[in-house]
Amino acid sequence: MQHDRLEVFYDGSCALCRTTAHAWQREDVEGRLLLRPLQEALPSDAPDRGLLELEIHVRSAEGWQSGAKALLAIYRRLPRGQLMALIVRVGIAVGVAEPLYRLIARHRAHLPTLLTPPGRRG
Repeated sequence: MQHDRLEVFYDGSCALCRTTAHAWQREDVEGRLLLRPLQEALPSDAPDRGLLELEIHVRSAEGWQSGAKALLAIYRRLPRGQLMALIVRVGIAVGVAEPLYRLIARHRAHLPTLLTPPGRRG
């Protein structure tokens, strides 16, 4: 792993997770993220698969992070991610980022349907 490169472990079977990962990949013009679906082979030091499936995880030279802290690490590495990094950092500081992230993660399978206008649902 490149020293400042961040490995991002996401649920490749989740439409919202895949869409988000693809958006990050398009934004990552400097190649600072290595996006890895959980369905691929995992590193030997990975957290338990059950934990990985609950929320996004990242691994850097400093170790593993998950949830809102993982999002912060991702956005800090994206050229246009500084505003999102600031929002997440403030959310962590005031104690709302983790509960909000966990709520979204828990319902991620249903969010694409809920966010699609009724006339466009397939």
